[in-house]
Formats: sequence, C-alpha cells, structure tokens
Amino acid sequence: MKLSLKSRQTSSNDFNFPSEKIGGHCLKISKLILAALPSVVFGVFTIIFTIQQNSTANKNRQQDQRQSDELSIRSTFENYINDISKLLLDTKFNRSNPEHLLHIRVKTLTVLRNVDAHRKRDIVLFLYESRLLRSDVMPNERLSLKDADLNGLEFIGSSTVSIQLDYLYLPDVYLSNGIFEWCTLDYAVFDNASMSNTKLINSSIWNTSFRGIHAPDATMGDLIFYNNSFIGATLVRTSFIGGIVWLEKVDLTNVDLLGSHDSEGKLIHYDFTSQDQIIRFNTRFADGSFDGINSSELIFDGGAELGVSFISVYREMF
Repeated sequence: MKLSLKSRQTSSNDFNFPSEKIGGHCLKISKLILAALPSVVFGVFTIIFTIQQNSTANKNRQQDQRQSDELSIRSTFENYINDISKLLLDTKFNRSNPEHLLHIRVKTLTVLRNVDAHRKRDIVLFLYESRLLRSDVMPNERLSLKDADLNGLEFIGSSTVSIQLDYLYLPDVYLSNGIFEWCTLDYAVFDNASMSNTKLINSSIWNTSFRGIHAPDATMGDLIFYNNSFIGATLVRTSFIGGIVWLEKVDLTNVDLLGSHDSEGKLIHYDFTSQDQIIRFNTRFADGSFDGINSSELIFDGGAELGVSFISVYREMF
C-alpha cells in the first residue's frame, strides 16, 4: 500500500511539473519584454525623430537652394541689363556695326538660358523698347536672336489694357509653351520659330509673318486676322477656340492643318471662306484633304524647263 501511494504521488508530481515549467518560462519572457520595452520605445521614438529631422532638413535645403537660385538668376539678370544699358549709352556704340550686335547677341543668348520665363519677358521687352527687336528698323540694325531659348515666354495683357508689340521681331527662336494674350502684334515677325503648344488668344494680329513656323498643338482664338502669312507653317492639331475674324488675305499656302479642331474637338474646315479671305494653295486640311493643288513645278529643278527651251531654240537657229 505504501508503495502504491508513493507511486501515485510520483505520478502526480510528474504531471504538474510541465505546467510549472511553462509558467516560469512565460514569466521570464514577460520580464524580458518589460525590461526591453523602454529601449524599444526609445528606439522607435529615435527613428521617428530622425525621419522628421531629415525631412525638415531636406525642406530647409530645398528652400535654401531655391533662394540661392533666385539670387543667382536675379544677379545674372541685373548684370545683363546693366551691361547692355551701358553699351547702348556708349557714344562709340553703333547699331549697324555687326560686331556690336554680335556682342549683344552672345550675351543675350547666354542669359536667356539661365533665367526664368518672367525675366525672359523682361529681356525681350528691354530689347524691343531699345529698338533692337523690331521689324520696322533697318535689317542691319536688328538684333538676331536665332536659336534663342524663349520657351515659356508670356505676354498677358487684359481686356482693358492690351500689350503693344507692334513690329516685334522674333524669327528662328524657340518659343514653345508661350502665351500671347490681349496683345497687339501688328507687323510682327515669327518666321521659322518653333512655337509648339503656344497660345495666341484675344489678340489683334495684322500683317504679321508666321512663315515656316513649327507650331503643333498650338491654340488660337478670339483673334482678328488680316493679311497674315503662314506660308509653309506646320499647324497640326491646332485648337481654334472661341472665334477668329478672318478678314482678308490670310495666306495658308503649303500649310499643314492636319487634326486642327475647334473647342469642341470637331475638325476645322474652311470651305465656307473665300479665296479673298484665306489663300489656300496646297493646303492640307484637318481631315487630310488638300485644296487648291498647284500641279505645276511639283519638282524643284531650278528651272530646267527653261534650259530645255533654250536648247530647242538654239538647235532651230543652227
């Protein structure tokens, strides 16, 4: 009997031992977690604080960089205006001297690459008012800005006060994403300029030359057009918004209007206009059709037929 009781006690002790062991193990883990918790919380806080500090530092650096860039642009612009002003006021300066104009051209092309759109506008106005960018002066006194970076150039007036830019002379320039709104651009010259995405709206444009411009995705609207030349221009996907008063002699010879549309997305047709309003020779319209095809001289041969005629006459003579 004693042996049996002892066996029972041993069995009972053996059965309770794992529970006590597991409980002690869990207690140790809890103590370790509680002991490590402050360190974990502190570590998380440190990480969050570091991230916030880095974010703030980055914002401060970006702000400092913007301020530095603005100061640099302002300094570049002011130095340019001062230098060119002194040159123009110099008694030795000669507008018809190509070397003097070349000096201004080099300085202008350089500064235009390093200033913002707002100051590009001021530079163009400065040169325009100094009578260097005008089509009504002698050709040898005009400043050439060929290949100048005028992208983003904006001239925006108002319905009560328009910006007078008569005779503005800007051929062969890069003028993408530009805006001319509430402007007067009579007798201006933009020949061969790159003017993609440029807007010409709410303006009066008379006797202005847009020959050979590359202006895909341009926007034109609420304009008064008269005697303007677009000969050889690329106006694909041009959006004609609002209205355009086509007066007389708008020359669209050899112009590409493929995909041009109105403000509702409808393709533009000019069948309703007369040849007195729009000159349409070899013009490709929005739908891909052509009008006024001139079948003569389709091959540019330098007048070969004249040579053939001369040979025929020569043979008859001899």
